[in-house]
Amino acid sequence: MAINNESIKDGRDNVSGGLKSVMQDAQDLIDTTGDQVDDRFKVAREKLKAAIQTAKEELPKVTKKAVEKSKQAAHVTDEYVGGNPWKAVGLAAAIGLLAGVVIGRGK
Repeated sequence: MAINNESIKDGRDNVSGGLKSVMQDAQDLIDTTGDQVDDRFKVAREKLKAAIQTAKEELPKVTKKAVEKSKQAAHVTDEYVGGNPWKAVGLAAAIGLLAGVVIGRGK
């Protein structure tokens, strides 16, 4: 079962969309609380603004890096399984057996 580019892109888009949604919610919170006058509240708002700005700047970099690492891991795994199919089957069987034993004891 190879990981294809579409599944990697879908995962990236889901994570990216979720983070963008959280950042937008935080931005909305900052915008709606702009008339608060308490000094502690102002400090907290400024810290949150700075954190959102940093997240907006870093999100594309982190996303790109995560996709590259995922592709690299998928490629290495694909090469290993292609070169050692019986080892991969044996490892999968051992993991399945171990999971079966653990689940069976839990009942």
